[in-house]
Amino acid sequence: MLSDFPCNECGLCCSNINGISELQDYDQGDGVCKYLKDNKCQIYENRPEVCRVNIMYQKHFSSTFTKEAFYIENLKICRELQSNFGIPTNKLIKLDYIDKKQE
Repeated sequence: MLSDFPCNECGLCCSNINGISELQDYDQGDGVCKYLKDNKCQIYENRPEVCRVNIMYQKHFSSTFTKEAFYIENLKICRELQSNFGIPTNKLIKLDYIDKKQE
């Protein structure tokens, strides 16, 4: 089982926050978080819960998902964002974890 979400720090989730009600005050007007600078979160230690996969799982989803299933759903979204934005195949978040579980 994974201990932490395997984020590869591509920044796409922080660059596409429009439509996320919890983050509307963070949107600089173009869907990009105003705290994203040089692809790094300037408030990482104090970022909102919705930006924390592990906290979101523990507080809001542990009664309906296993941690593994929650990670898989988040990994699918990450991979879709990366594919849609033309991230080179060798830089895409690894789905080995998902692929092994779906065999």
